[in-house]
Amino acid sequence: MPWPLPKHPLTRDERQLAETVRASRVLRARPGEIVVRRGALRIVFREVEPHHAAVLFRGGRIDEAPVPLGDIRAALDDARVRDAVRVTYLAAVDGLQASRLPRSVRDTLAATAARRDYAQLVPEDLHAAMPSPPARVFRSARDHVHGLPSTPVRIAVEGDPALAYGASLLAASWRDLDLDVHVVRRGANAIFVRDSTGGTIPIARAVDARFVSPRVRGWRENAQGVVDYAGVSLR
Repeated sequence: MPWPLPKHPLTRDERQLAETVRASRVLRARPGEIVVRRGALRIVFREVEPHHAAVLFRGGRIDEAPVPLGDIRAALDDARVRDAVRVTYLAAVDGLQASRLPRSVRDTLAATAARRDYAQLVPEDLHAAMPSPPARVFRSARDHVHGLPSTPVRIAVEGDPALAYGASLLAASWRDLDLDVHVVRRGANAIFVRDSTGGTIPIARAVDARFVSPRVRGWRENAQGVVDYAGVSLR
């Protein structure tokens, strides 16, 4: 949660902040906290660890918080908070941009990606998984792994923090097939992104889940993961 905000926001939270700040009057801002006013509504954005934010939400101390990664199903099954959970399917797909890799390596990654495991653990919805190739294509790709060019796959992660977790899951599943795949900070030749334009190895539809207090009215999240607080009021 930087301040000043970046000129080119990458994450959902940075886009949310940029759009809200542009349409509001900034009352106070520093790294980690931004306070704005939009009409009669005062909005305070605070940087808080997601599990701690969930605790604050349960205690009625904040009105909106992300559902922590891996906790969507648990939240929907929890009678105390299930009615406050808002799940939005975004107009984007989590996928791997791998144009710098040899074609045979790209094809093998696409044929063997653990899409269902990813969908079960990141968006927590098997229906979010993108279609996988037939089992025979997977088996053929797996059987020919040792005949591929000796090109290590080094994946950088761009944008939403959930992507780092998802990329690590995929990398581990590819290593189980003896593919040399790791997530790195430097020296990448592939990028794991949340993208709406295509051109990637698609893994799963992107999902955003948030706790929203019952006292908040008019809260709507669009397909880009941004809330327009102009329509929000409090009971």
